[in-house]
Amino acid sequence: MLSRTLFTIALSFGTLGIHPASAQIVIRSTGVVSGTVVPPSQNPNFNQSTTRVNTDSQGRYFRNGQLVYSAQDFNPNLVQVDSSGRYFVDFRGIPIVSTDGVLTSPVLSGGELQPVRRNHNAPTRFHGTIQDELVVRGRYTGIATDPATGFQYQGTFDISGQGARYSDRNGGTSPTVFDFRSHYNFNANPQIPPRPTVSSFRINAMPVQLRVTIPAGLAPIAPSSPTIPSPGTPAVPNPGTLPPSTPSVPPISAPSVRSPSTPSAPPATVLPPSAPIGIDPNLSGILSSNQLQQVSRVVLEGSKASSRQIGPSSRILLR
Repeated sequence: MLSRTLFTIALSFGTLGIHPASAQIVIRSTGVVSGTVVPPSQNPNFNQSTTRVNTDSQGRYFRNGQLVYSAQDFNPNLVQVDSSGRYFVDFRGIPIVSTDGVLTSPVLSGGELQPVRRNHNAPTRFHGTIQDELVVRGRYTGIATDPATGFQYQGTFDISGQGARYSDRNGGTSPTVFDFRSHYNFNANPQIPPRPTVSSFRINAMPVQLRVTIPAGLAPIAPSSPTIPSPGTPAVPNPGTLPPSTPSVPPISAPSVRSPSTPSAPPATVLPPSAPIGIDPNLSGILSSNQLQQVSRVVLEGSKASSRQIGPSSRILLR
């Protein structure tokens, strides 16, 4: 039994202790995304998915008691009611791309998002969709570290980052359907179609839950052996070079001091997919264009009107 176990270990790790992974590895961590997002040239309009947001009878949505969206600012006929008597406003999802996107993460180093020519033949760093939350996707070329094992992989990896939902208490740090005003109501008379109103949106330091996929067959980087300097012959000063007046002092042996052992650093923790993101309250949030001043005002100022806070639930309806 022992010999078969050793044979299995040898097959798994090889003579150098490192072999390609037999299956892809998914690293889960956190990250921060920045960049300017615009509608893609292939589909500058909204997609066919619908985010249905529960509101009050006036089409108002509150986050933590602060007014985030009001249909009254656009068209009262946007408000609809379902068979259970619940009021709601429908929003289309928004596809986006970014040509200057930047991603940082504790598990990524020595590289950057790989540009792909897809938007007017411009190098796109990441693409995604704004629905209940912003999801960005792209490819990162560099080094990825698996905190679970400490192995490092070098290459190009698929990445996916999910921002906070629009209903999250810090949801204002990422663009939402409210910011892009993708509301519509085909049941109104006349109909209210979804119309693009924002052509550019700046994201600054948006926290995301990050997934990095290591492809199957990619071997970890071989650990480098530490270089130990060879001891040299210490230089002994020539006594004849000392001044005549310098008295000879007998050498004093230094007391033997035992150097304390350096504790090893604890391994980095990986955030599970269900764990929430801790968002730094000092983040600068979103820098929006002049087209977004009205929405930014209600997000920042809130509302003093007494109204029942509508819950964070929403329903994504797929066509």
